[in-house]
Amino acid sequence: YEIEVDGLEGKYKDWQKKLHPDLVHSKSEKERGYAAEQSARVIDAYRTLSKPLSRAIYILRLEGVDVDEEQTVSDPELLTEIMEIREAVEEAPDSQALNQIQSKMEEKLEESSNSFVNAYQSRNFDEAVACIQRMTYYQRASEEILKKL
Repeated sequence: YEIEVDGLEGKYKDWQKKLHPDLVHSKSEKERGYAAEQSARVIDAYRTLSKPLSRAIYILRLEGVDVDEEQTVSDPELLTEIMEIREAVEEAPDSQALNQIQSKMEEKLEESSNSFVNAYQSRNFDEAVACIQRMTYYQRASEEILKKL
């Protein structure tokens, strides 16, 4: 789960160079199609692995654990917290206040990511799914804040 994102980006760029359309333009249509398909897979893999949330979901799916990203949360504490966050975002008087909330969301995402690592390593997949649910809500809140900034 824990990867070096800079190294990942370097590998991504290396593969994109190898599969770039300019390098295969003189090849057969079949080879160009294959290169385009592989390039799309590399892009998809990079997007999945570059973000902690999508990486966590992917890793659990490899373990055979189905993660329903749209599943409603029944944890009353999390629901209350999310409502308070949304309210704070709506009532934020300026971009400085939004940046402070954004910083808190990044901390919450980091905490949930660390909790995911612990749950995953101990093979407590129910807790790992709960961590993913928290990460999902914090990520959405973070995206809402960025839209307002």
